[in-house]
Amino acid sequence: MYIDEKITLSADLPKGLRSDFKELQEYYDAGDWLRFDLLFETVEASVKAYYLAGKISREELNLIFRKYGIA
Repeated sequence: MYIDEKITLSADLPKGLRSDFKELQEYYDAGDWLRFDLLFETVEASVKAYYLAGKISREELNLIFRKYGIA
């Protein structure tokens, strides 16, 4: 469970991603490792799908991955 609080994501990200990130933040703040990890698996796949569909840029993908410790 990791979130780099220094990295700020664009407010222009798709609504679904922003909602997922908000939920991840809630679990992170609560120290709920299980729910964070379960949701994180889905969010990681979703981020990749948004990138492949051209809905987020490569730069946004990399920033998201750095924020959530994927890369």
